[in-house]
Amino acid sequence: MKVFDKRVLAMGVIGLCVLVVTSTVGLAQVDITEPLDYEKLIRENLLRNGKYLNLAGKKIGDAGVGYLVTHKGLGKVTKMDLRYNKISHEGAKILSQMPPMPNLKVLILRHNFFSDEGAVVFSKSESFPNLVELQLGWNEIRDAGALAFTKTKTFPKLKKLDLRGNFLSEKTKQSLNTSLSHMKSLKLF
Repeated sequence: MKVFDKRVLAMGVIGLCVLVVTSTVGLAQVDITEPLDYEKLIRENLLRNGKYLNLAGKKIGDAGVGYLVTHKGLGKVTKMDLRYNKISHEGAKILSQMPPMPNLKVLILRHNFFSDEGAVVFSKSESFPNLVELQLGWNEIRDAGALAFTKTKTFPKLKKLDLRGNFLSEKTKQSLNTSLSHMKSLKLF
């Protein structure tokens, strides 16, 4: 019985240590009392002489997207990473209406919350005429949102489309494979 008690106590102490470390690390990474300074985030994460904007995991949300689309310093950006930012269909609408970014080649939007509504609107966007790669995996997109990209005329140079982790039927996957067979890379699984 004493061995059992020592094991339970040891597991409890280890669990408490993990909880304390996790909580401490979590608090050190995000200060929930201060609002996000979008200007500072953009300035600090605009890399490679202004050609790469890496806001992955910054959780800017739809409000941050609203700020981003009005920012004047994005003219040279060729790659933008907005994954893990809690962007909903509303943010997708805002993003799709931003002033044209003719230099943008790669747009990473994985792990957000576009849903069908956001994907359909985004598929009609004229803001990214030279986009070569679009990553929309894990965005709560279903058949209607994915199929909107088979009808789009606004991404004439798109060669890579990532829709992995969304909720697509087999029929939709087959339709995408057929309609988008010209693409260099189509990721559905």
